[in-house]
Amino acid sequence: MVTVKAYPTLSRQYNETVCVAGIRMDTEQPEHVRLFPVPFRDMEQSKQFHKYDIVEVDVTGHPRDDRPESRRPVLDSLEVVGHIPSDRSWERRAEWVRPLVADSLCQIKRDQEAKKTSLGVFRPAEIKSLRLVKADDRSAWQDMMASQMNIFDQERKSLEALPYRFVYSFRCSDEPCKGHEIGLLDWEAGAAYLKWRRQYAPGVLEEKIHQRWFTEIAGPRKDLHFFVGNLHKRPRQFMLLGAFYPPRGVMDRFQLF
Repeated sequence: MVTVKAYPTLSRQYNETVCVAGIRMDTEQPEHVRLFPVPFRDMEQSKQFHKYDIVEVDVTGHPRDDRPESRRPVLDSLEVVGHIPSDRSWERRAEWVRPLVADSLCQIKRDQEAKKTSLGVFRPAEIKSLRLVKADDRSAWQDMMASQMNIFDQERKSLEALPYRFVYSFRCSDEPCKGHEIGLLDWEAGAAYLKWRRQYAPGVLEEKIHQRWFTEIAGPRKDLHFFVGNLHKRPRQFMLLGAFYPPRGVMDRFQLF
């Protein structure tokens, strides 16, 4: 089940690619899995999956990534075989996420140090704020790469760089937690910003973003969890890969496994 689809990035090695994470449903217990590289916008339309789709795909070990959850997908074999809808209560999604929930981001970081794990999901104890922080300018070589890719593929729009990062400030349930301030990489958030930027004036846009991604998602009616993953070259640095926000109470009703 796909739980994370990060906003596309450009790299010298893989051109445009997307980091995808999900939950394995073919193992005795649910397990985190990372699929990389995934050139999402270059894939056939029938293979372009959405969050909470169920996909079947052959995988191999990743020769350049020794993180235990990482797999290299054989893209020709990828098939979307189902979808788990929210059905308002999100219970079917929660059945698979609940067994993987860690006590805190601090615990996930301790697990990384002890076991080299690199993916996790947790419930923050307190969301303090959401800020739009100006992103680093895209480098010259990334602009050149995007331009060249657009020349060779006239049907695909050039990758639009996000001018801002969604940065959450929050506190873990760990007693000694001093707080965290981390950016969200979710494609859903990036796409919302770009869409609303064309619809709303500055000022109103920021209000819309704050309303959706803080007041609603982190509000009292939702039970916000974050999917997180670390950076390959900086394993102690974790990023927010995606948000999981069922109605409050759903995650506490049951434990499937």
